[in-house]
Amino acid sequence: MGMLIDGLWHNDTDRFMVDGRFQREVSPLPDRLDATVIARMGRQDGGLILVVSQSCPWSHAVTLTHALKKLDTLPIQIAGGPRIEGYALLPDGPLAQATGARHLHQIYTRSDPGFTGRATIPILFDLDRQRILSDSSEALLKAIDAAGDGPTLYPPGTRHQIDVMIARNYETLTNAVYRAGLARTQIAYDEAVDQVFERLAALDQHLTSRQVLVGDALSLADLRLFACLVRFDTVYATHFRCTRHRLTDFPALWRYTRRIYNHPGVPETVNFQAIREGYYLNDGDTNPHAILPDQPNLDWSLTPG
Repeated sequence: MGMLIDGLWHNDTDRFMVDGRFQREVSPLPDRLDATVIARMGRQDGGLILVVSQSCPWSHAVTLTHALKKLDTLPIQIAGGPRIEGYALLPDGPLAQATGARHLHQIYTRSDPGFTGRATIPILFDLDRQRILSDSSEALLKAIDAAGDGPTLYPPGTRHQIDVMIARNYETLTNAVYRAGLARTQIAYDEAVDQVFERLAALDQHLTSRQVLVGDALSLADLRLFACLVRFDTVYATHFRCTRHRLTDFPALWRYTRRIYNHPGVPETVNFQAIREGYYLNDGDTNPHAILPDQPNLDWSLTPG
């Protein structure tokens, strides 16, 4: 995957594998955004740019929040294409044009010339101060929700339940699919894939008589989970070897996912071509000939029930 060491990009170096297990690193960058930054998000001249990828689920949850909260004052830079030196910045985006940078890692070293770590997305970049304010998707989700219009996706009365739900899903599903797909030992794969399907079954049961995960309205917990589920049959069930069941085998969960997909503003954030290219051509080492498989024939329309 590659990483920066003392400000220099190393294409064949990474620290995400420990004893055959995928282990996501904790970023050294801030994981909170203060009220001043949130206020700047809501201004046309705020000087901030959000960098996301259409393939990455962590980015997708942030993009969903950005779309549902109608935060048009915060411009978006897309990172995508072949990851020759990690994520590339699409040249027609606002950050690429403002800085001349071609690769995401150049934005990290612009922010900190001696940075050591992975160049990940999403990030919030401050053009005025020429630095990354945060690469925490959790911080970005909450800040965008606070800065945008319309009903809150992180209501005060259910914040603890939302945080608990997101954390539980992360440990046993949204990050566990990566631990399954990137595992380099059988035991690491078996442990991860068992967690994935135990969690899918529990969520299916949880949603049998509910339309959302927490409370009675769509929340950040739902957007986080949707970003994983919408990728499941397309890439996780195949490229990441989570083959025991398909998402469509869980009736309540499949109904829930389609319901969110058909929510106004959501379909425009889903790019299955970018998702397949992002995983099959860039994530993992199980596709040496770069074959891009077909998109599964799934009916995303709403049906009775």
